[in-house]
Amino acid sequence: MLKNLLLATMMLFSAAVAAQSLLEVNLNPAPYSREEAREQALGLILNRLTGDRARDSWVLDEALHEPERYLEAEPQGQGYTAVFNRDELLTLLQSAELPFSLEPRPVLLVWQLDNGIARNEADAAWQQAASAYRLPLLWPLWDLQEHMEIDKALLFDAGSLRQASRRYGADYWLALERDAQGGRWQLFGAEQDDALLQGRLEPGEQAMMTLAAALNRYWVQPSGRRELPRAENPEPAEPLRLEQDGPGELTIVVSGLRQFSDSIRLEQRLRRLNGVEQAYVMDSAGHQVRYRLQVGSRDGVLRALTGVSELAAVSDREFRWSGTASE
Repeated sequence: MLKNLLLATMMLFSAAVAAQSLLEVNLNPAPYSREEAREQALGLILNRLTGDRARDSWVLDEALHEPERYLEAEPQGQGYTAVFNRDELLTLLQSAELPFSLEPRPVLLVWQLDNGIARNEADAAWQQAASAYRLPLLWPLWDLQEHMEIDKALLFDAGSLRQASRRYGADYWLALERDAQGGRWQLFGAEQDDALLQGRLEPGEQAMMTLAAALNRYWVQPSGRRELPRAENPEPAEPLRLEQDGPGELTIVVSGLRQFSDSIRLEQRLRRLNGVEQAYVMDSAGHQVRYRLQVGSRDGVLRALTGVSELAAVSDREFRWSGTASE
């Protein structure tokens, strides 16, 4: 009876962890500055949802430019907590054409040996890694029955672990051996006979974080959803017109922005130009976009615009974009 109660309690705890929002980030300890905390949380949520692919994309720069746009709430509590806006993140990730998943990660049963000793709970490194990637972990009891059924010298034997894992109703389980030199791991699934994923565990404090990242990337990959490529922006029904600028302003019209991500990339480039204090989209029509730049020197910025390789000047303040959405 006690054993069944323990199993039920463990499963309920695991289910509660799984139910935690994938869009919530907890930093504890947190950076002293709220701005730094927001930046760190944004980077973490984007990497969590994309399997770390956001690190090689422009989406992080775009999100950091306007972090409040993607925030839904910042609840009070220990450290720093942020809840992110699902719809805004969805739009951003779809525009970047990145694989991503907003589905809760499945519960993972962990069979772990540290220097040959069975572990039945997460240490601090595991807790931090599981929290970073929202991986709900389930730990076996390692009671007498399991010590008799599982040959610890053959931990990666799929048959014995499969039999033992049925007791917990697990769909996925992880076999992990660790020592001072590192270790190795394999991920198994109830529907497959062979390991789904495997790798080496490097020594050091970041070993569990690296392992959690690899597992998260696996969950994102097969279920990574991208909408079908959107149709290219058409010719505008009525071309955009230039307006008279006020002091410290420069308005430009750019054509050839065929995808939403093209306009984002160009906006990022405009912000980085010498002499540009701010840049934003005023309006758009088809593949044309009108940008308003806050500038110190109009002539200096116009000269800088000629140095943007993807822009070809059509007239004094009109340009054509030749970049691509896949660059």
